[in-house]
Amino acid sequence: MNKRTAVVISALILGSALLTAPAFTMKKVAQSKLQFLKLEMGARAIALAGAYSAVSGDPNCIFYNPAGTAFVDGLGLAFNYSSWLAGTSYQSAAASYTAGRWGTFTANYLSVQYGEFERTVVDAHAWEGYQSLGTFDVGEYAFGLGYSHQITDRLFIGGQAKYAYQRLGSSQIWEYVGSDFEATKEVDNETDVVAYDFGTLYNSGFKNLCIGIAVQNFANKPIPLNFRFGMAVDLNQIFFPDRTKDRLTFSYEIQHPRDYTERVQFGLEYAYRNLIFLRGGYKINFDEQSWSAGIGCILSYSKTALQIDYAIVDFSAFGFLHRASIGVSL
Repeated sequence: MNKRTAVVISALILGSALLTAPAFTMKKVAQSKLQFLKLEMGARAIALAGAYSAVSGDPNCIFYNPAGTAFVDGLGLAFNYSSWLAGTSYQSAAASYTAGRWGTFTANYLSVQYGEFERTVVDAHAWEGYQSLGTFDVGEYAFGLGYSHQITDRLFIGGQAKYAYQRLGSSQIWEYVGSDFEATKEVDNETDVVAYDFGTLYNSGFKNLCIGIAVQNFANKPIPLNFRFGMAVDLNQIFFPDRTKDRLTFSYEIQHPRDYTERVQFGLEYAYRNLIFLRGGYKINFDEQSWSAGIGCILSYSKTALQIDYAIVDFSAFGFLHRASIGVSL
């Protein structure tokens, strides 16, 4: 590795570390709602510990940095399924279409399923100490429309507008009439918001070193606003320049969220002839999550490519969580 390569990579990592170090001393919690907007999508990205804002060419980039979708060739589809905590799950999908010089258009969807819950009230006269009032369901979803475009041969921009909705069931409340609480009424516990994501992606032209910057969930309500800064570089071009058929990509990212301290993520992907993929990642300053790993493969026929990815995440006290994705390129 020559001196220029070492200086560039060291400067990026050291500079990012200096930005995040002071913030680890102060906790910022309980400052936003609609927490499901922070969920990670796509088994490939999850296997790389979410260090994905400088990665491109995947419809799932819309969930990390909208500028990355500018590299989608033709029509790209992605379908994702993730197991989640306490037996819950969530699903998402994204579709991107590149219309030549007109740029890339993207649509995406996210749905979280929590199942049914029992509604109870305290009752000291009941044997169990409470009364059952039946069941209620909880649900969340979001959908968005995005656009990305190539500005120069190295600079790409993107953004999206999305609508998010959350329903936390209904509840009975007392109505104050006159001088007494004389009646109850049922109210729905729900909220919604229109939010925006913006991002840029810059390819330095040096060893495929890319830098990505994104702002997520910008809105006029207290939702999980997040700033992402990341980089990705092909290490094989630095250490193994003769291995042109294989690729070893290192990705790195820091996040500055509204409702937590800064977070750091690392990812590493090895691609064998762009057919078989091995991935690993690690997260710093997350309450439960730490390492992740995954595999993937691409099956091609004529002009159609099918990509299948799987990831597993160590969620500490909650055990291992599994994610799967299927992508189609036409």
